[in-house]
Amino acid sequence: MKKNIVDTAAQLIAKHGLKKFTIDEIASELKMSKKTIYQHFHSKNEIIHAYFATYIESDKQSTEETLSTNHSIPQKIHDIVYASHQYRLPIAVLEEARHFYPEEWASIEELRQFKLDVTQTLLERGIDEGIFKPDINLALLSKLIEKTSTMFMDYEFLLENRLKPREAIDEALNMIFDGVIRNEHR
Repeated sequence: MKKNIVDTAAQLIAKHGLKKFTIDEIASELKMSKKTIYQHFHSKNEIIHAYFATYIESDKQSTEETLSTNHSIPQKIHDIVYASHQYRLPIAVLEEARHFYPEEWASIEELRQFKLDVTQTLLERGIDEGIFKPDINLALLSKLIEKTSTMFMDYEFLLENRLKPREAIDEALNMIFDGVIRNEHR
């Protein structure tokens, strides 16, 4: 039951944001009373906490699964950027969390740092193995890759440009790894 409540809340959060979705909407969607919801969660904030906890756990799990594969380092970086999440987390929701839900924002920041550290470790390994140029600025490249992944949570950007998330990430990472200047013009 808790999972159904959080899943429904996730849909409403993606649609309305953290502040505007209501327990009444969840009850209506699930065809149950608010009282039943309150038997599982004491407040809307508890539901929001469960939403973020589920999102973060699914992202970490996806990242750890990626690290255990035999894929190439560039493919692992791609897969980490495109980590599968149980829920959509639009940019607007991230902004709301940053302003109004400091505990959830701290969790998002911990996840961001975890992924940044993992990416930097993969890049260092790639340099050691001769995959990447030895003179790259790892901190800058790691940050660029991290910002690339954040950019593709902006579903409005994707819709406006008729891009699917995976296509957009592929293209962005190709630009990062292969550059944008043609070889004959280097």
